[in-house]
Amino acid sequence: MKNRFLGLLLMFLAIFVWGISFVSTKVVLTELPPVSIAFFRQFVAIVPLLVFMLVRKETFKPNKGDLKLFALAAFFGIVLYFVFENTGLTMTTASNASMLVAAIPVFVLIAESVMARKPISKASLGCILASLLGVYCIISENGAIDLSGSTFLGNLLILGAMASWIVYTFISKGLGERYSSLKLTTVQTLLSIPLFVPFTVSEVPAWQVPSQTAFLHLLFLGVFCSALAYVFFLYSINTLGPVLPSASLNLIPVITIITGRIVLAEELTWLQAAGAVLIVGGLTLLSLMKLREQAQQRNGKEQPLK
Repeated sequence: MKNRFLGLLLMFLAIFVWGISFVSTKVVLTELPPVSIAFFRQFVAIVPLLVFMLVRKETFKPNKGDLKLFALAAFFGIVLYFVFENTGLTMTTASNASMLVAAIPVFVLIAESVMARKPISKASLGCILASLLGVYCIISENGAIDLSGSTFLGNLLILGAMASWIVYTFISKGLGERYSSLKLTTVQTLLSIPLFVPFTVSEVPAWQVPSQTAFLHLLFLGVFCSALAYVFFLYSINTLGPVLPSASLNLIPVITIITGRIVLAEELTWLQAAGAVLIVGGLTLLSLMKLREQAQQRNGKEQPLK
């Protein structure tokens, strides 16, 4: 019972931390350039990750031939992802960014279906269409796409982050079968640091000593969002199973909207609110259907032969 309660507590802590990460990034963006924030964040994150690796006595060296895959995964999943996301956050709201990023599973499912030539069920297609409509509601202004608007460009960059993460997902799929999540995260974080350098060179003149507020938010992004929240979430999966933690990820944009309103005084139009409902609702139903299918497959395998 104690382990289950702790699992629930750590699950909600991880979701809360990831939900407000967009808001924290917006705060730091007032003092530091976008890509540099992601660059410094990796230096902060690597410290607790290395500690976890030492505690678990994990080796750092990947198998022969996998180093290139690790580097590619770091480039798409960390470097390009944050280049697009943080730059996009300079032009759009934290709420918009979190809602768009939340739709990543939908685009991953579409990509998997196309690559594997696997048809999508009518129920799943309905959820996908609802989520895509939600994405349109968010990137549009008053129901119309304004190509010249700065918010539209910011949202477009967030979509670029989504595309980078989808590529990362397919690269890491095989690696995840051979390495622990902790080793994947730690090695990729280490490799991302030199890969960030070409993107930060032009921002060096804008570097300055951050204020105490910005510095604390940067520490929060590195220690909690990139390291501790990951450990918390993995613990919750081990104690609660995958169903509840997976479904709880859909709460992230809700938390971002609330904290964005409180901290940044961000406001949602009725169309953006409708988009949020469509994305979160579509993802939740899609997650529940997928988890139900997995449960049925497991039960089918466990049935005795007749």
